[in-house]
Amino acid sequence: MTTLTSYWLSLQDFFNHYLPVKNPVLILALTLLIILFAPLLFRRLRIPGIIGLIIAGVLIGPNSFHILESTNSFELLSKTGLLYIMFLAGLEIDMQEFKNNRSKSLIFGALTFFIPIVLGYFVCIYVFKFSFWPAVLLASMFSTHTLLSYPIVSNMGIVKNRAVQIAFGGTIITDAAVLILLGIITNLVIGDMSGTFWLKLILSLALLVFSTLYVLPKLSRWFFRNVEAQASSQYIYVLAVVFIAGFLSELAGVEPIIGAFLAGLGLNKVVPHNSILMNRIVFIGNTLFIPFFLISAGMLVDLRLFTKGTDALVFAGVLSLVAVLTKYMAALLTGIMFKYNRNETNILFGLSVSHAAATLAVIKVGFDIHLFDQNVINGTIILILISCMVSSFVSERAARKIAIAEKDVVKKSNDRIERILIPVSNPENIQRLIDFALLIKDDNSQEPIYPLSIVEDDEDADEKINVVRKVIEGVVEQIASGDSKVEVLKKVDLSIVDGIARTAKAYNITDIIISYKAQQGTGNFMFGSIADNLLTKSKQSIIISKIIQPLNTYQRIKIVLSPNAELENGFYRAVQNINKIARQVGDEVIVFGTNATIKAFSSVINDRKRSFFKYTETEDFKESKVITEVQEDDLFVFLSARKQTISYDFHVDDMPKLLNRNNEFTSFTVVYPELSKALTDGRLSDIAAPSIEQNFEKVKRLTDRIKGLFSGKS
Repeated sequence: MTTLTSYWLSLQDFFNHYLPVKNPVLILALTLLIILFAPLLFRRLRIPGIIGLIIAGVLIGPNSFHILESTNSFELLSKTGLLYIMFLAGLEIDMQEFKNNRSKSLIFGALTFFIPIVLGYFVCIYVFKFSFWPAVLLASMFSTHTLLSYPIVSNMGIVKNRAVQIAFGGTIITDAAVLILLGIITNLVIGDMSGTFWLKLILSLALLVFSTLYVLPKLSRWFFRNVEAQASSQYIYVLAVVFIAGFLSELAGVEPIIGAFLAGLGLNKVVPHNSILMNRIVFIGNTLFIPFFLISAGMLVDLRLFTKGTDALVFAGVLSLVAVLTKYMAALLTGIMFKYNRNETNILFGLSVSHAAATLAVIKVGFDIHLFDQNVINGTIILILISCMVSSFVSERAARKIAIAEKDVVKKSNDRIERILIPVSNPENIQRLIDFALLIKDDNSQEPIYPLSIVEDDEDADEKINVVRKVIEGVVEQIASGDSKVEVLKKVDLSIVDGIARTAKAYNITDIIISYKAQQGTGNFMFGSIADNLLTKSKQSIIISKIIQPLNTYQRIKIVLSPNAELENGFYRAVQNINKIARQVGDEVIVFGTNATIKAFSSVINDRKRSFFKYTETEDFKESKVITEVQEDDLFVFLSARKQTISYDFHVDDMPKLLNRNNEFTSFTVVYPELSKALTDGRLSDIAAPSIEQNFEKVKRLTDRIKGLFSGKS
């Protein structure tokens, strides 16, 4: 017995001497080990990895085994993780879906704010016997929520689901309302509610919104255009923007998470969702910063308080019950109103039930101004733990079911697996071609992008192909930090065109992307012999791209739809690719086409109300008025067609050539839809003679030029 006692005392002395860990290097090492192993361990127990990190924080925190303390450096990383969650939520919002669900987000935000605060107020008054202001402030805490389960829906690939999108919109509405209410109550309690306070609050919030949603996108486009090749600088810029927006939010009198969310909205169209920069942002956030925040949230819990009596336990239980029940009522009512299925209602509840950031802000401020006591602090921490566990379990289960259902829909709607080929003989423009391929690549596709280094078979073929391959592999290394896959192919062939066509057939390619600059030639060919011959020898979708600046620096997209394009076999797929470009690039999108084609286009992208873009109906493409009003940072997208197809219009097919001649520094992309097999079995093997109308048009243009010369006009 004496031996055991002495052993126990020695063990206590050991822990008292060496714990908590104070060495910053060792603190970081232990935390990284927890981030590595905690999710793996808890997933084996069928517990979400997020809960594993929170529970690990409970165990190592100062109120349990006291292995770690929340140092200044730890607090900084934790704060970064909190801001990162809100920033990513704003950054990954699908602005088309948000516009479509704008009213739904407002309704959900109102329900998830008013239902918890009203019911919570009555509980605080009649159950806890609080006075008016403490009751209002504590009740407002029930309305807050933090998107703690965001990494779950992101990993499941359902961020663009309609229920997830309105959850994002509802978050900013309810949290902003609570945090503004917090500022008002604080000033009322301390007796500072003069007219100056209201003026400062309104002006500062207006300035915050203006700077993040109007100034930030313009400044960011200028920055990305000038530091295109410096990938690390781009990420540092984004991280700095998050903190600056958070600081400006504090100056405006609200919590930094509001500024971080607005910064995400401001960069939404400047950082394409499918891009190397987005891969870095998501990868670093989910790997490092967000886990630090989850661990720090767990370190706040003090389980010892519940061994001292039942009062604290009952108080925490009532708080947790009210918080979970009112959030479920708001989600259920929203689901019934908008006819959501059970899984969508559950994901809405799962995302909105977790309390963390804004909840802590409310309780901390209330404690500082002496409206709350330690009992409220303890109960709130338990509420945070319980709500986060409920959020993780519900969100993971619902997200998995939604992801499975959406993948089944994708398989039914599109039997072909998307595979993108990028033939490269001149490596000069490979970076932007791969960026463009990432832009149009399906989010749910697990297929790699296929850059093809191809050269003609001659004496220097081996040397040429090795040079091209090395350049391609250098670009591929930059993508390796994200989830995008790239498989480099190489081919030597007597004919470049035949080599591309054979490779496309062998790998069952759906889309071929070619650089306009690389393929430009002389003669009567539109884009050069390689591109024109490829159009006649392949059935795949061909995308000819002239991109002369970073994709995230364009402000306006002009889309030109060839008449009768909706009758083409590959119209649906071509429109989906164009829509991916329009959704991720530019602040303004204008679509030109005939009434029938625009109707089909808006139907494919689920914009029957025509609220996503600005649509301009036209029946006359002869004068090419579409390409006369060119602004800086314009990107033109032409949906054209191969000759001898039903939607071929030589006016539209001629627009890129005229645009390139008259506006050398304007970017454009031409999309040729895929063909049915019947059209490629001999019918397009020969380029047809130009139509009478086309030849007449050319003669007319030549005549006008000659008249201009004799009249003294250039």
